[in-house]
Amino acid sequence: MVTEERKKKIEEVYRKRDRNIIVVLEDIKDKHNAGAILRTCDAFGIFYVFFIFNKIEQKYNPEELEGSSVGSNKWLEYKIFDKENFKNPTIECIKYLRENEFKIIATVIDKNATKLQRFKWPEKSALFLGNEVNGLSEEAINLADFKVYIPMYGMVQSLNVSVSAGIFLYDYISKRKFNEN
Repeated sequence: MVTEERKKKIEEVYRKRDRNIIVVLEDIKDKHNAGAILRTCDAFGIFYVFFIFNKIEQKYNPEELEGSSVGSNKWLEYKIFDKENFKNPTIECIKYLRENEFKIIATVIDKNATKLQRFKWPEKSALFLGNEVNGLSEEAINLADFKVYIPMYGMVQSLNVSVSAGIFLYDYISKRKFNEN
């Protein structure tokens, strides 16, 4: 049984969810990475997470993830684009997002892209994060409205996808939400 206090908190959090950003996970293989990203999305008040299973087979259901998501997956809304339902899941996802006026933001490792610190988030943003080994597909990168990267100053030139998600989403929240107060 849900207490009245808990019910009010759920309703308040639900109303405050940000519906102007969609996190899109393209071919994320490790369900623990996906779960950690879902937890970050919930923590920052993100409402929608889309999953693209194009080059890898879907081996997990986002609604049933446990462990690193710590139950946050039940507070988010999902849409899945997979080979079973779409000829080209990545293209269909981008088409859907564009029809709903979202700008496509590709996260890349490319010093010719825009540094995250200088990036101005569009009103409606679809943040694409790619596979742990190969990153985003060429299709996602080529069809993106913006290409953005996290500058790195050490020897390594990449981060775990869940860490990258946290950095990108914190930047989004800090530029969009903190300026409202």
